[in-house]
Amino acid sequence: MALVELRVRGFAVLDSVCIAPGRGLTVLSGETGAGKSLCIAALRLALGGKVEGSPVRPDAPGASVVAVFDDVPASLCDHLAAIGIDADDLLTVSREIPADGRATCRVNGALVSQATLRQVGEALVEITGQGESHRLVQPARQRQILDTFGGPPVAAAGEALAAAFNRWRAALDALEASRAACLRSAAEVEWARHVVAELAPLHLDPAEGDALKSERERLRHANELAGAATALWRACGGDDDSPGGADVVAGAMAQAQTLRGVDAALDALAIEAAETVCRLRELAGRARGLRDALDADPARLATVEERLDAFDRARRRHGGTIESAIAALAAAEETVAAADGDGGAEASLVADVARLQAEVSACAAQLSSRRTAAAAVLERTTTAQLRRLRLPQARLRILVSRLADGHGIDIDGEQVACTADGIDAVDFRFTATRDGVPLPLSGGISGGELSRLALALRAVVALADDAPSVVLDEVDTGIGGETAARVGEVLASIGQERQILVVTHRAEIAARAGCHLVVVRDPTAPASSATVAAVDGEERALEIARLMSGRATRVALLRAAELLEEGRGTTAGAAARTIAPR
Repeated sequence: MALVELRVRGFAVLDSVCIAPGRGLTVLSGETGAGKSLCIAALRLALGGKVEGSPVRPDAPGASVVAVFDDVPASLCDHLAAIGIDADDLLTVSREIPADGRATCRVNGALVSQATLRQVGEALVEITGQGESHRLVQPARQRQILDTFGGPPVAAAGEALAAAFNRWRAALDALEASRAACLRSAAEVEWARHVVAELAPLHLDPAEGDALKSERERLRHANELAGAATALWRACGGDDDSPGGADVVAGAMAQAQTLRGVDAALDALAIEAAETVCRLRELAGRARGLRDALDADPARLATVEERLDAFDRARRRHGGTIESAIAALAAAEETVAAADGDGGAEASLVADVARLQAEVSACAAQLSSRRTAAAAVLERTTTAQLRRLRLPQARLRILVSRLADGHGIDIDGEQVACTADGIDAVDFRFTATRDGVPLPLSGGISGGELSRLALALRAVVALADDAPSVVLDEVDTGIGGETAARVGEVLASIGQERQILVVTHRAEIAARAGCHLVVVRDPTAPASSATVAAVDGEERALEIARLMSGRATRVALLRAAELLEEGRGTTAGAAARTIAPR
């Protein structure tokens, strides 16, 4: 899956911009203030992000952002189908922001809420901006990274645990409900018996009430209905005393029949008259049939009235609707069944809970074991990546621990807390020195170290085929020289597995990209606007030189050529250096 195109109109300095990143590593560079971060902000909007301030250009009626993706994973297509959106070879998400009015969100042209657009967007792109690598300090994020690295073995164990946990919780709920029902007072049970005796014989059905009301109206007005049907029959078909409309029209047709062929218009009228006679006779027959079918049956009317009265009593006494009366009957029957039980049902439920809890314990222990094994490998491989990122003494330590809980499940004789996600608390710890004690990421780690740790983890963790594209807007913060070159190598290796778009000011990173986009802004124009264009060859060398020295000197151009040559070697060898997913 990859971002194919991002089209932006009327958004701040982005008057009309089309961005087409490559499928691997793409870098976005340009002067400070040119609009690089605005490109990322526009993508955020297309993915359902919050509208900040007034992003519409002063000379524009509104702003629009459209992002197009290909190779959409089947899981996302299934989700779109479930919410009524047709999936195609390409997926388009868009945002339209008028100068005055509410923004609109669309997925494949269909209007959706911002929440839906954001949910779809999160499956398409993962954007990491300034400070957002701090998500890594969240325990849930750390467990997610470990589980992803663990691959299919951990995923299978997690699915088995979640299924067993849900069955166990359902059994616990059933047991609690049964015990609660048994503890109800004698008055509650007596009332429940009364409700069952009153409502069960009625066999309540909401549809029956509507049908009975219609039948009551017919029975009440049977004589009037028969009189109206008789009038229609006589008017159309006649009787022994007087001819009906059909006879009158048929008689009038005789003279027209004698003149057939003389005048086409008269012939057409005669044909239409003949059809009218047929329709009148048919109408007369149906009216007579209705009259014969109507029967003013006082006994049936009394039966219907009595049944409707029973419905009304049930409705008034039990919530105001037939549906609420049916619900009251179901609850009363459950109460009576629990009160009349002999304890065998509860014993069966207790046995189910014990059996399912043992199943949960076994599944949780297996998941924990696989997580622990994956954690040891993830520690080693991430630490190796930190060495590449110029943190030679840094180490990652991953603790997989359990929380004691007297009401939890039994694991090896110990009562521990358990959720559908397992029994494990995952804690990433880091130290940048050889003899340092690894500390939690929430304290004792700098922003630059945290960013490089996040990058190292990206390079190591196994990436699913349907993993979202990655946008990084902070990866070169506080680094330079050889460190930037190593960061570039790691980014290139990630680009072998998934699309990654990086905003950078470092030539060492930009030179290792497969696609290089440059944002240029002309501040002297009356209405300042920026453009985004792909550069290659001489133009790219000039941009790499500018990133190094601010201008394209001869020395800078020579160094730019060296960096680009190194970058081509990095790209060619990145696949061989990429650490295989577990």
